[in-house]
Amino acid sequence: MPIIGLILSTIVLWSAYWLFRLGGIDHFLQRRALRKDMDRIARARASAHVASLQAVDDPRDAAIVLMLLMAREGGDPTREHIKAIETIARTHFGFTDDLGSRMTQARFIAGRAQSFAQAAGLCADLFNKKLTGDEKRELLEMVEEVANFEGDGEARAGEVGGLARRIGLAN
Repeated sequence: MPIIGLILSTIVLWSAYWLFRLGGIDHFLQRRALRKDMDRIARARASAHVASLQAVDDPRDAAIVLMLLMAREGGDPTREHIKAIETIARTHFGFTDDLGSRMTQARFIAGRAQSFAQAAGLCADLFNKKLTGDEKRELLEMVEEVANFEGDGEARAGEVGGLARRIGLAN
């Protein structure tokens, strides 16, 4: 019994010595601060993905982003997809001189988005505020055209339906 008491008291004394004299408390405080920093960094990264989508204030740019994300739903968009989106943007929006810079910006924003559904949810408020009913229908037609580009639109019909519900055009 005295040996067990000796071992326990030694453990208690060395633990107290480690905590107070060798920086054990600092070790626990640093781990706590590190955990807080990691949580802060994770929140900042999550908001960075959303910030670029929220910064879009032109519904035409948001529509291009949505079309790029729709093209990306089945994998990486092909050159034909990109050309089709550029053609749609040129004909519907009248972009001529600045189409290249708008497409570059839209591709960057689409690259930051996690999915079409996330982008549609974030852009829905912009569409609801700035577009008329006819313009919303035209937007849906453009997104459906991109979805049906290579004949795989039925697989993406749910995404288009989700966008229609968010902008108030659900059937």
